[in-house]
Amino acid sequence: MNNLAAIILAAGKGTRMKSERAKVTLPLADKPMIQRVVDTALAAKCQKIYIVVGYMKNNVIAAVEDNAKIDFVEQKEQLGTGHAVMISEPLITDPNQDVLILCGDVPLLSAKTLTRLYEEHKRSSAACTVLTAFLDDAGKYGRILRDATGKICGIKEYKDASEEQRKIKEWNTGIYCFMAGELFSALKKTSNHNQQSEYYLTDTIGILYQQGKTISNVVLDDLMEVSGVNSQEELAALEDIYIDRIRQKWLNSGVIIHNPHSVYIGEEVIIEPDVEIHQNTVIKGKSTLEKCCVIGPCSFLENSTVSTEAILQGHNILVNAIIPEHHILHFGSQIIEETQYE
Repeated sequence: MNNLAAIILAAGKGTRMKSERAKVTLPLADKPMIQRVVDTALAAKCQKIYIVVGYMKNNVIAAVEDNAKIDFVEQKEQLGTGHAVMISEPLITDPNQDVLILCGDVPLLSAKTLTRLYEEHKRSSAACTVLTAFLDDAGKYGRILRDATGKICGIKEYKDASEEQRKIKEWNTGIYCFMAGELFSALKKTSNHNQQSEYYLTDTIGILYQQGKTISNVVLDDLMEVSGVNSQEELAALEDIYIDRIRQKWLNSGVIIHNPHSVYIGEEVIIEPDVEIHQNTVIKGKSTLEKCCVIGPCSFLENSTVSTEAILQGHNILVNAIIPEHHILHFGSQIIEETQYE
């Protein structure tokens, strides 16, 4: 039986966003970032999800879809990632449970990557498995420290790292899988004697290593998966990447898209081969475009179906609409809040 849970860190404000809103509630492609992380944890088959909230906690809670698997934990003081995880301990009573640690502002992480991480964690019987990555210049990320035999022996935050340690190319993505008992035992041994005066979750790695526990890792291939959001510019860039991947999927599935970068296609949309989509079009929600239909320029579709070989001439608006086979919807026509076109 799967014994996997997740703790999602979502207590911070995100001051660099220049927004009064809690950062994790900001949308990426029509969905709050925190909900995207929750969806990923659910897709990775997490049985329980604990979301650590703090700044504007009620707004964060409201941004998450109701689910019996989700509990919220309040971090009343911002004392670091270690403290944020520590306050979840009363809810996780089985010391043998495996726990993923995720970040609420890392919305593109995939369930496939989390499954790889969990599988390696179980295979190696590790106390902790870290998702790591490589860059020639790892910037301000924490560096992965290894001993003479190549085993992970610690993680050093950039602000506390020596010049030699800052040259290390392997870095910490901030995504982990822990055995719960080992996690909370190590957290009790951490201190806040560092540049930030915070309790670092990363300090648990060195503690577990000193105890002779196994620290494993998985190397991430697609670095975009762990791109965090620290500004509106970064959020917009991630959204562009996300939507572009959706367009690429359909372009490689026999769909014709004119001026692709001007076309927005949502993640739930279904498109059959030989559909033709013209520029400056938005298609979102649970919309379906059946084979050989044509979507004219500057159209907006939401939760609508365009049937086989139907034509939208352009500047059309469809909301909760169904266009029959072979029908031609004239330029500028709108169908809003209807279930059947007649």
